[in-house]
Amino acid sequence: MKKAWLIGFNVATLLAWLCYFTHALLHGLQFNEQILLFLAIAQGLAIFEIFNAVIGIAGASWLLTTMQVFSRFLVVGLLFWIPAEKWIELGTYSTITGFMLISIAWSITEIVRALFYLTEIGKKPIKAITFSRYTFFIFLYPIGVLGEFLIMFAFWEYREFRFDVWNIILATIALSYFVFFPKLYMHMWKQRKKKLTA
Repeated sequence: MKKAWLIGFNVATLLAWLCYFTHALLHGLQFNEQILLFLAIAQGLAIFEIFNAVIGIAGASWLLTTMQVFSRFLVVGLLFWIPAEKWIELGTYSTITGFMLISIAWSITEIVRALFYLTEIGKKPIKAITFSRYTFFIFLYPIGVLGEFLIMFAFWEYREFRFDVWNIILATIALSYFVFFPKLYMHMWKQRKKKLTA
């Protein structure tokens, strides 16, 4: 039952991110309502990553998983908060670049991760996939974080940097990245050393 669930979840994750990334690339990574819906579906599946970690069937730290997933949920939430046509109308460097960066970083990360877990579950590891899983993060994680920051900045820009509760909360969350991102990043470096030197 556990194995079937993990296989099903990772296949669904793989397909969702492949569909999103393919659609995004075919449309020049342009931001619109349709692509945002694809992103929400693909990223929404990550709620089950937290579930898997909490009940202990995925072997990942539930705290690190929750931090990573909710930072992404926040970014997707910000993109939904303001109507797509307003983002497009705003058309800032921050919005366009941030969206392109998260699309690339998140998609490649999740596609590789799903493939890795499927090979692990089947007990048929593929060296190229294992290497990719524990190497691509070196540049994809910082790219993804930069994209998230740019989208937050675009949100502040749209709201004219008003000194209000929402902007203060978002600023606090953005500052927390400086605490939690190094932890996540160093955790992956430790995992890399463990997995690639075993």
